[in-house]
Amino acid sequence: MGPTRMLDDDSGTECRLLRGLSITMQPDVCLTVTQSCACFPSFPALSDNPPPTTNPFKCFFFVCHAAFRCTHLSGALVQIDVGVGQVFGVNKDDSIYTRLGSSWTQLPGKLKHVTVGPAGVWGANRENHIFKLVGADWVTVPGLLKQIDAGGDQFVAGANHGDAPFCLPKENTVGYSKGNSALNWRHIPGSLKYYSCGPYSCWGVNKHDQIYVRKGVNSFNCEGDGHWQHIPGGLSMIEVGSDGSVYGVNSAGDVFRRDSTSACKPEGTGWSHIPLYNGQVKHVSYDLGHLWLILKNDAIYDCTEH
Repeated sequence: MGPTRMLDDDSGTECRLLRGLSITMQPDVCLTVTQSCACFPSFPALSDNPPPTTNPFKCFFFVCHAAFRCTHLSGALVQIDVGVGQVFGVNKDDSIYTRLGSSWTQLPGKLKHVTVGPAGVWGANRENHIFKLVGADWVTVPGLLKQIDAGGDQFVAGANHGDAPFCLPKENTVGYSKGNSALNWRHIPGSLKYYSCGPYSCWGVNKHDQIYVRKGVNSFNCEGDGHWQHIPGGLSMIEVGSDGSVYGVNSAGDVFRRDSTSACKPEGTGWSHIPLYNGQVKHVSYDLGHLWLILKNDAIYDCTEH
């Protein structure tokens, strides 16, 4: 991709899309425009009259890759997770919060990582002990994980202190309500420091920031098809939304989104840089059109896509 520029202060700016559609964005909505430097021999598949350019890369049109309006929220968090319309996070003191309306409500207990999704609300503390929120109480779950994710189809997954990935199928997650319930944690071969799942795929990154996807996952087969597919790129953390969308942050603090993920092609087609607070982001989570950001200074932003 070519350089990013801010929109002019005109009444509206036209963003031409790859599919040949044209839309007009107001300046306060279409925050960024990225030039596509892919070369095409002709324009029939694009809009009728692509704008000329003097760009040395000979880019033919503008693509509105990211149109987000971000709102800075009160409070400070080190990690956040959103799913099924709910928002949970933890601060530097391991205090747990949930977003109710326009304010934060503190929950009892201490966690270093919290997650919410179709399987409920789960978390891990400093000792890597696992908990599930049942009613208003945190119930101990057998096992040890340093990071946990409830975004799968009613299953949970995560990585332990040795970077070994595990998952727990629906049969053990939905009805779990007490510490002595029998569980069937399934070890997944591989080494990952962060592991996140959605409705049809799970994504992870290892200690070298290499990215992998596991396909064929579902509520009863949380291990998937048994194969890891390496995805080009480098990310320090990655999150899969409840709709299967994939977002991540690299070691430089930049946000990326995986293009064209679907049940038919879970691995998608490429990465798009989302130019929001470049170099300042450390954690992201996405749900229902909202991209939530935690910056390196623990500031919280709720970004909505238009």
